[in-house]
Amino acid sequence: MRKIRFGALTGFACVLLLLCQFWPLQAVAGQTQVNAPDTWDVSRLYPDDAAWETDIRDVEKEIGGLSAYKGKLANAKQLYAMLNQEEHVMRKLEKAYTYAQLLFDTDTASSENQRRLDKVRQVAQKLTLVTSFTASELGAMDDAKLRKIYGQEKRLTRYKRHISELRKEQAHILSEKEERLLALTSEIAGVAGQTYRYLLDADLMFPAIEGMNGKKISINRTNYASLLTSPNRELRRRAFEAMYGTYKQYENTFASLLQGEVRKHIVYAKARNYPSARYAALHATDIPESVYDNVISTVRRRVALLHRYTALRKKLLGVPIVHKYDLYVPLFPDTKREYSLDEAKKMIREGLAPLGPDYRRRLDEAFTNRWMDVYSRKNKTGGAYQTAVYGYPPYVLLNYHGRLDDVLTMSHELGHAMHSYYANETQDYLNAGYGVFVAEVASTVNESMLLRGWIAQAKGPEKKAALLNRYLDTFQSTLFTQTLLAEFERDIHRASETGETLTADYLDRQYRRLVGEYYGPSLAVDPLVGAEWARIPHFYKNFYVYQYATGFSAATALADGLLKGEGKAQERYLAFLKTGGAKPSLDVLAQAGVNLRDPGVISRALDVFEQSLEELERLADKLSRPNNAE
Repeated sequence: MRKIRFGALTGFACVLLLLCQFWPLQAVAGQTQVNAPDTWDVSRLYPDDAAWETDIRDVEKEIGGLSAYKGKLANAKQLYAMLNQEEHVMRKLEKAYTYAQLLFDTDTASSENQRRLDKVRQVAQKLTLVTSFTASELGAMDDAKLRKIYGQEKRLTRYKRHISELRKEQAHILSEKEERLLALTSEIAGVAGQTYRYLLDADLMFPAIEGMNGKKISINRTNYASLLTSPNRELRRRAFEAMYGTYKQYENTFASLLQGEVRKHIVYAKARNYPSARYAALHATDIPESVYDNVISTVRRRVALLHRYTALRKKLLGVPIVHKYDLYVPLFPDTKREYSLDEAKKMIREGLAPLGPDYRRRLDEAFTNRWMDVYSRKNKTGGAYQTAVYGYPPYVLLNYHGRLDDVLTMSHELGHAMHSYYANETQDYLNAGYGVFVAEVASTVNESMLLRGWIAQAKGPEKKAALLNRYLDTFQSTLFTQTLLAEFERDIHRASETGETLTADYLDRQYRRLVGEYYGPSLAVDPLVGAEWARIPHFYKNFYVYQYATGFSAATALADGLLKGEGKAQERYLAFLKTGGAKPSLDVLAQAGVNLRDPGVISRALDVFEQSLEELERLADKLSRPNNAE
């Protein structure tokens, strides 16, 4: 019954289904031993596995009891009892799921962890099936009947917003039998995404490449990003060709999986009488399609800025043409290559000072109270994320290696954690969970504040140029690239809806065209670039990627106001964090000072990009030739 929902199913079950769709990255090697203070404390949730097993057994029994309310929701007291019991079950199930996921992610090779996570997913699926009648029964009520029910049971006031959210989909809620049938298909409908994940995480093997010292380097999805930042261009080229050549080798399989996923979105949209798959995905979270299109059209109008940045990269690298593997290497060397964990904490604490003493106090709690699992180690999931259970401190997964990017990643995930912490503390359980549309705002505000603060305080032109380069790269990878991906996703859904077969060749051509149009004439669009779509797991979370672009734009505007100390910027921002999911996403952002219905928000972010680019161009003219990629 949280804000995050899945289609028109009941909110409780949908949160679990969403959680189960998160994409764990492959496990990575790292430290074999870590200090307890640098790991998270899962005993807050359960003192031991036996307590977890007890909760799961109780939840299974309670789920079975929910079926007794079928056909009775027109009775006020029965409706309240059902919603109250479902909330109780969901809170237990969220807690049980998170515990299982946390243990699995710190040791993915453990068969017990695998069993535990699979068990809780099965229980979540059972909840979805058992409660599939709720949406159709509530949707069938007319407004007069519902008003009468509210009058008969005052305690239902607490659930009014949830019921309203379900009933707004009234035209798309099916009969009880049809709803149950769709619920039954949810598991098989996830096969394409699940197969994609297994292919990436377990079966796909990348060839080793020869390093500059003659030793072989085994390529995987974890070390690939760091190889693309190598100052040696030949090493970058070899890594790129090994990675993309492997995707290219299996792209017919990837195309079949992606086509299956797209067609699933289309079939479900048609089944519920939505005009399109995109409309269905956005309508569930109250986002007009115009917001999506505004991002693409605004970035497209000013895409010459990315052309200009690519041309500057070409000039500074001293190459006749830029290739995709040249887009991530730093143009200026960072004078300090490693940052200890204590240094990172200090940098984050000082950089986020404009958010006020209360925010800093909570950061200190995160640093000292075992919110984070910090270091990489064997069989630990790669990447980074934050998750939170209502009533408990958040959990942050990191794979910290001491790079500047790792400092920024920590600040990013702590932004998510603070959003959850403030919302959970301020809001009722029903309203604390915020939607994915605003999820990336709080995290990106932190990154933006740190980078812009460091740029302003940089001593010496070389240091400032290195930080400006890093800041512009965040725009390239988030605002520009995610908009490119959103345009690609929109276009392939439209093509499939008109009968186009999404073959590997078709997908390659469409992707290469977009890359060429976004980056401009300074970039050589090599044939292997066309296979990049196969690397994007977010295409299996339909119409998700555009939210990185909207979130980044909103965060840029908010960070701008916070750093300049504009009016009540801090007060409005903390109020945004505390609101959680109590209001529609667009409304809560508008109250914070960012109206994403207005394309001007995207333009303001692009203004910041242009100003930073101009500053880097001026510095580049004054500096001697920087880090040469040859």
